[in-house]
Amino acid sequence: MKNYWMRIAALLFAFALIAAACGGGDDDATESGESSAATDPPETDEAMEEEEGAMEEEEEAMEEAAGVDLAGAELQLWGWASSAAEDTQLTSLVAQFNSDTGADATFEPQPEYDVALQASLAAGDPPDVFYVDSGKLPDLVDSGALAPVPDGVLSDPDDIYSSLRDVFTIDGTWYCPPKDFSTLGLVYDPVALTEAGLEVPTTWEELATVAAALTTADRVGLSFGAEYARAGSFLFQAGTDILTADGTAVAIDSDGARQALQYLADLYAAGSVASPGDIDTGWGGEAFGSGAAAMTIEGNWIVGFLGNEFPDRDFAVAELPQGPQGQGNFAFTVCYGVASNAENPEQSWALVEYLTSAEGAAAWTSGFQVMPARESAAAGWLADNPELSAFVDGAAYASRFQFPSGVGDIQGVFDDAYQRLIAGDITVDELIKEVVDAGDDLL
Repeated sequence: MKNYWMRIAALLFAFALIAAACGGGDDDATESGESSAATDPPETDEAMEEEEGAMEEEEEAMEEAAGVDLAGAELQLWGWASSAAEDTQLTSLVAQFNSDTGADATFEPQPEYDVALQASLAAGDPPDVFYVDSGKLPDLVDSGALAPVPDGVLSDPDDIYSSLRDVFTIDGTWYCPPKDFSTLGLVYDPVALTEAGLEVPTTWEELATVAAALTTADRVGLSFGAEYARAGSFLFQAGTDILTADGTAVAIDSDGARQALQYLADLYAAGSVASPGDIDTGWGGEAFGSGAAAMTIEGNWIVGFLGNEFPDRDFAVAELPQGPQGQGNFAFTVCYGVASNAENPEQSWALVEYLTSAEGAAAWTSGFQVMPARESAAAGWLADNPELSAFVDGAAYASRFQFPSGVGDIQGVFDDAYQRLIAGDITVDELIKEVVDAGDDLL
């Protein structure tokens, strides 16, 4: 990944030559069908030498314009610590950036990330580069905290999946490039299924049957986070969501939502599904890794976690079972943002380019099983991780994890009501009423 800016300058120069060759010609000559090679006199050796000299001077000027002096640049990259595997991988990539550029960048995971970031933005002293979750983007843009992606600062932006660029685009302005993306999958214990004589569930009915059959005195059949980020996939599978697709109205007061929520409430009431906290674990990955659950619904980040914390745990991954209206999933993604009042914007964007370039995306995802955001890196990732293809397949029908600015609080209302629903404290209709009332107020 050395000499990024030299290569970018060379690419820009090549594009300039192509543009010059394709455009700006004489209309009459073009319409006559004659090429310039057929009508222009041949160049002399002296003229060719002068042209080559001018081209070299232009290339040098472009290299100077494109280059950013990073020697000794102290840059902070803030994010959250998802797992030891992610911290190690990103720290290693940042160290390589320092080695290649002479910069002094550091990855500084924040224990209370949202609080720390908001405090730094409010104080006018933001980190140089920081994680922006797709769900947080609308509010950060609305507050004017984020700088848009400058033209030409990222290499081959069209290589980034357009759907992921769209997640971080508001009103036609692109604010930050994704570092990777993830979907949800059904992570299961293949040995437990084989011993029970069961097949991998592909429908809601089969999921309920398998979860019940795998539940024992010291193990629950299925465990996943008691939150919209997991339960929402069941809403999609029933053909609905909390809000309409355009985010302008509440949609959860529907037969599909009642069907999905009642299905989940019944699973919990039967004892075949439990939230991680109810079985003394912190999240679905720990519930599965520790053996407290035979299955979980989690994203591909679980792979690195299991490899580090539970290396002997056998697992396999399948697509989420489909509901009455078909398949549904979430696409989770995070981008690298730069503050609108960044102290060193050019150096900050140089770090972002390094991390999100084709080489950076491949290096980042080579040791940590999130999926690369660039199409050019997808084949290599699948070749290295064929057993994780279900996560990639889930992207075809995944929905973005994002609410419009000012409406994000509805997720907290849903989460609170959902936790009371699966505890048996409220009914499905009472949950829907709470969410509808909150949505009407926010919208």
